[in-house]
Amino acid sequence: MTDVRTVALIPLLALACATAPPPAPLGEEPTPTRAPAAVTEAPPPPAPTCTSFARPGVLRRTLVTRTVDARLGAWLAGGVVVDPFMQKGRFRGWIIRGLYPNDPCYREIDLRPGDVVSRVNGKSVERPEQANEVFESLRSAPALVVEFSRAGAPMKLTFQIVEE
Repeated sequence: MTDVRTVALIPLLALACATAPPPAPLGEEPTPTRAPAAVTEAPPPPAPTCTSFARPGVLRRTLVTRTVDARLGAWLAGGVVVDPFMQKGRFRGWIIRGLYPNDPCYREIDLRPGDVVSRVNGKSVERPEQANEVFESLRSAPALVVEFSRAGAPMKLTFQIVEE
């Protein structure tokens, strides 16, 4: 009967033999082997940077126009997750569940999951046609103003929009 330890060693020996160089014929010097070259890893790619802002708090008109041209549905589908927020049976805004988690620009904007957006540029965005109207108005708007609440406290973000 074969010992279990011997059976377990056979695959290890086969692996060692498969990777070892063959022995030199009798009377000849073995061929020297070179150590494998060190494998260097490529440096990681640079972290993505945001080019949407001309400077902090100031959006580039070209980016705003490109986003509006792509349509509201594309912007929403690209990484915005919101749900209607109702209070006492009335619509109060859109609660943010997620906002472009991999986009470096949105890390610079102080909107977080749990915030409730109630107005954009002074207008309600309760119904789809209202949201689309506000979205389209950004083409010529001098600023983007987002009114929201965080833990019940009213807050406001203002971004100028400049030609650049």
